[in-house]
Amino acid sequence: MANINNTSSYMDEDKKQIIKEPNYTYRDALEVSAFLIETGRFERFYKEMQIHDLQKELDEMGDDE
Repeated sequence: MANINNTSSYMDEDKKQIIKEPNYTYRDALEVSAFLIETGRFERFYKEMQIHDLQKELDEMGDDE
């Protein structure tokens, strides 16, 4: 069985938990990425993830700034 703790150091804790908890492996993540690249959807998906992360960051900042 693959090491479920094999997560990249650049991932934030939420993304590491996504891989660890459901027993996904780093290889699973690579296979999904390869599929998205092959089908031409990787760039859009990646940008949507960035937007989601930025929105989360803005929500955490709140209106007090």
